[in-house]
Amino acid sequence: MSETTPSPRDIAVWALSDRQGNVTANLERLLGRGGMSSEDRALAHELVMGATRRRGTLAAVQRAYLAQPDRRLPGALNEILQIGLYQLLFLTRVPDFAAVHEAVEQAIRHRHRRQSGLVNGLLRTVARGVSPMQTGPVSLACDVLPVGPGAWRRFDEPVFPDPGVDPRGYLVAAHSLPPALATRWLERAGSLERAVAWATHANCRPPLVLRVNTLRTSAQAVLAALADGGVAARMHANGTSIVLDRHADLRGLAAFREGLIQPQDATASAVVAQAVRPRAGMDVLDFCAAPGTKTTHLAELMGNTGSITAVDVTREKLATIESNCARLGATIVRTMLADEVGGLAPGRFDAALADVPCSNTGVLARRVEARWRFDEVALAKGVKDQRFLLAAAGHFVKPGGRLVYSTCSIEPEECGDLARAFTRRSDRFHLTDEKLTLPSGADDPATWYDGGYYAVFQG
Repeated sequence: MSETTPSPRDIAVWALSDRQGNVTANLERLLGRGGMSSEDRALAHELVMGATRRRGTLAAVQRAYLAQPDRRLPGALNEILQIGLYQLLFLTRVPDFAAVHEAVEQAIRHRHRRQSGLVNGLLRTVARGVSPMQTGPVSLACDVLPVGPGAWRRFDEPVFPDPGVDPRGYLVAAHSLPPALATRWLERAGSLERAVAWATHANCRPPLVLRVNTLRTSAQAVLAALADGGVAARMHANGTSIVLDRHADLRGLAAFREGLIQPQDATASAVVAQAVRPRAGMDVLDFCAAPGTKTTHLAELMGNTGSITAVDVTREKLATIESNCARLGATIVRTMLADEVGGLAPGRFDAALADVPCSNTGVLARRVEARWRFDEVALAKGVKDQRFLLAAAGHFVKPGGRLVYSTCSIEPEECGDLARAFTRRSDRFHLTDEKLTLPSGADDPATWYDGGYYAVFQG
């Protein structure tokens, strides 16, 4: 690393300091400046994604060990402590002394020399007060830190609320859920243990699950090509997808560049295009289509014969769809801005897919910032938009045609409740099928499933 190249930890602090509410985009912008090794890029990514997922837990630990927990920390000091605590508590490959030293040096570089002693003292106290990583069943206790499925550490004093007395507070602190979502999941799950299982999935590093582009290759050929490139992979339990044993730089894989694979969850996403029942020669409308994952899947299932109109709200989103279509060889797709949809003839399409924006509560492991945007007001606004998009997509389906609605949410208002309300208001469509997939497989990448929902309506 040159003297002018920032460290992964500095990149992480700058990304987490983003005040516009899009840490992920800020990280990508910072990494896009170049100059970092692949190892440093991977570390920066891990620090940012991990600290964002675990923000609630890191805040709880920080408060427990600060002499003045309500004191507002200046500048980037809070982010420096988050990065330091994340390394101490969740990354076994980073020695404690290195995490503490780097955090102190960061405080000095970020003009917090006077507070560097606070950083040093807090991190060293936490490091002394927590056990090494343990494996086995994770107890629900105020002194136990859940690290992952079957992995935990124990503090030498209570850090989290007592789960028997304050289960919501426990979920918020120990499992890093926002209060509104913790309340909902406790009510819907019916038990703290089941809510914890959902939260554990949401806090995992998600595996890279790949759809094989059947227009160009087969699953066995992809597995062989990955093995030749030194990438360990195996079939997913669904029998069609491939999952990598370790994370890899997707753009560095020849199979990705050559359009043989596309990241796509094994069930919650992959089954949606299948629910459309696309056939060769059909005319299909794909609403909210970016980045084109389901669009290109539809093209594969149609044997690249027929027509797909992929719609989204900005030219940047359309460019992403077009890029993925070109890479995967989906030649039957044309893109259209949402503002131009009014020019389409009503009842023109054999089928339409409305894969709508949502709260993303089924994919929190992948959408690390989504949980921190969740509240009841945002949910209600999203449901209103979803109703509009579903009705708009249905307007273009011909009599007897098929309309599919899908989300990456597991909240009833965005799923079954909305689907049934739509059929009550519609004089054309009736609900013929629906499926809610709850997040599962946190302990085994080959059985990993994101959460999501789809509903099928017949015109």
